[in-house]
Amino acid sequence: MQKIKNILTVMKAKISAVSRRFHNYRRRNWNDTAALLYWCAVLLFSFSLGLLAGGFMYPRWAGALLVFLAAVPLTMLALRISGKILCWLFRGNIRERLSWLLIWMVCLVVMTAGAYTSGLAKTAVIALAVSLILTLMLKSLWALLYHKVRSRSIIISLAVSGIFMGAVCLLLAGEGFSDSYIERYLDCSQKTGGNHEPLTGQEQQEFRQEMEEGPYHVLTLTYGTDGTKDLESGAVNISRFAENEGIGGFFKEKYQGYPLTEVPLSGIVWYPQEISHCPTLFLIHGNHSWLTESYLGYEYLGKYLASHGYTVVSVDENACNSLSGENDGRAVLLLENIRQVETYNQQEGSPLYQKIDDTNLALAGHSRGGEAVALAYLFNDLNYYPDNGNRRFQYHFSIQSLIAIAPTCGQYHPSGRSVELEDVNYLLLHGANDQDVSTFMGMEQYENISFTGTKDCIKTSLYLAGVNHGQFNSLWGTYDMMEPLNRMLNVGNFLPQQKQQQIAKIFIKSFLDQTLRQNTGKASDASGGAGETSSSAKIRASNQLLINWSRYRSLLPETLYVQSYETSDLRMLCDFEEDARIDTGTAEGVRIKAEHVDSWREEQMRFSNEESRGNYAAALKWGRGKEENAEEQSAEFCIFLSEPERKGKTLQFDLMDLREDFSEEEAELLDVEIWVKDRNGAEACLSGKDYVPVYPPFMVRLNKLQYLWKTTEYKHQFQTVSVPLEDFEGVDSEEICQIRLRFPRKEGKAAIDNVGIRTRSGL
Repeated sequence: MQKIKNILTVMKAKISAVSRRFHNYRRRNWNDTAALLYWCAVLLFSFSLGLLAGGFMYPRWAGALLVFLAAVPLTMLALRISGKILCWLFRGNIRERLSWLLIWMVCLVVMTAGAYTSGLAKTAVIALAVSLILTLMLKSLWALLYHKVRSRSIIISLAVSGIFMGAVCLLLAGEGFSDSYIERYLDCSQKTGGNHEPLTGQEQQEFRQEMEEGPYHVLTLTYGTDGTKDLESGAVNISRFAENEGIGGFFKEKYQGYPLTEVPLSGIVWYPQEISHCPTLFLIHGNHSWLTESYLGYEYLGKYLASHGYTVVSVDENACNSLSGENDGRAVLLLENIRQVETYNQQEGSPLYQKIDDTNLALAGHSRGGEAVALAYLFNDLNYYPDNGNRRFQYHFSIQSLIAIAPTCGQYHPSGRSVELEDVNYLLLHGANDQDVSTFMGMEQYENISFTGTKDCIKTSLYLAGVNHGQFNSLWGTYDMMEPLNRMLNVGNFLPQQKQQQIAKIFIKSFLDQTLRQNTGKASDASGGAGETSSSAKIRASNQLLINWSRYRSLLPETLYVQSYETSDLRMLCDFEEDARIDTGTAEGVRIKAEHVDSWREEQMRFSNEESRGNYAAALKWGRGKEENAEEQSAEFCIFLSEPERKGKTLQFDLMDLREDFSEEEAELLDVEIWVKDRNGAEACLSGKDYVPVYPPFMVRLNKLQYLWKTTEYKHQFQTVSVPLEDFEGVDSEEICQIRLRFPRKEGKAAIDNVGIRTRSGL
């Protein structure tokens, strides 16, 4: 026992000696060197705060400077007070530690932006390391310059920390890194995916011509209340739906010059000179700095559509920006603008007289505006505001179609419910590299749109690799977050803005052609009569784009496209929403079974951040060995029909690869063999990848440090697979009684949803 005590005493003495030597070493080199660290912490924090909170006045640099100047003394005061309190509690001067803590907070906020669920812990650790190395550099610099300490330790510390911080600054200043997974996936799909019935040479030529600028001369006008606009308008009270709060709201009202009780009806209109009674699109932006005239950022789309015979109205909704929970107000403001513009359409002598076909309207929204257009469609059919029956609605416009671009979802719930819509056309566009709305939130609204079969409708979505949030608006820029939070965002892997906007133009035009012109190819000529436009004569060239993008892949900007869709002629066999019974389908008499799988169940689908997608699907997990009969033991999902669908033309289902934790070299398309069997026992098989590629999850990295850690978010999305029943040779397409989806891959995990049979082969 005495021996152990002696050993402990010796160890304690050695530790004490090492501690004294380290303390003396520290005093010789870095004693009393906290001054530069303190001032750097104060200025860095105040500067960051100025960039974040300074966007309340124009010019923006003035607001940032004002916040910076106010933050410096307040930060000094906060450090002094907290230092006094902590000094009293812990009996020591800890100003140096507080200064380091402030620097670490700034590094933590900046460096974790965009990391989200993947690599977040590692990114927080590197923020800690950067703050410590920056602290060492500042203290060494002060020791060298002020205390004239020129020891080897100081020189080495300055050199090493200076090189490291220089690398950090280069990382912060650069655009980041490019992705290689996109090229890998494209290579896989070009070899094996979606090569069924490519466009003919004539169809390609017609499609190119159709997607060029149209034949009409485009005119532009503005409307508003400030006397500088081309047309005078009124104002509307939206204070019942939104509220300017705090000092930010005070400055906002002062800058804009009006309260929410008198919001001007304001916007810009693009329209064709030669024709009248045009199908009309009303477009609204989302939340952004209210110093930016965001509604002007869609000129690329407005002029393009107007050249093809559409009237496009971009509505100014800056009154709703920098608020929270205001999307019902955005919707009401949009509807009031529609009412205002329709009055111009009815006034003789107005430049917009008879320029609008008020029976053929569409709404489009970007970001929060994408959610607001669904609310506007809901409010348009209501007589009263859902959350207060004393507020009456009187709109009832003829809205046929909705377009949501990188939308939010669920900010406003009418009476606490989801926004459920019926028999409306819906187009959804979203980028996998969106650093603002980081998940495909619009799919929840997509799932909440249903068809009764009484009206010819379509809903279709497009998920795009390399596409971000802001570049859909020409004024929002590349970065989806404000300074300095955007410094660690990776933008080196983005599709260029021109190509991103080209995708939006192509798909939005095709959607409007299909849903507003309804394949009639008719528009009104300049005299008001019905005539066929040169562009509408070629609508057939893009007839399949909304349900089969892969036919057009050589004519679209090169990136990864994942497309989901549903048409009103679909007879749903299984959507997995009805109950907890996994062996029954949605349609009466439909039975389900899975074979050769480790597990299968009806599972609530979730995004990469574990938030709900708003729907259920059948999830299968399987793994098989290399035995001789492995091919016969492939995982299968079987659907048995009690009665055949005799009018069926196309078999359709949604498929998602749920694998994760794989490398780019291991990435491959999810292959599915589609087997059908008729009542006579005849069977036929086709491969799904011959019709459309089902990509692996996108390997998305939003933060630059994720490239250094080689961590990724695996972003999943359903791809709709459609196969004409007539392609199955040797079976009676009117007597199909069994459908089997077989997966040749030896192991994997996949989700299946919305299995059905359509009565048409195309749109």
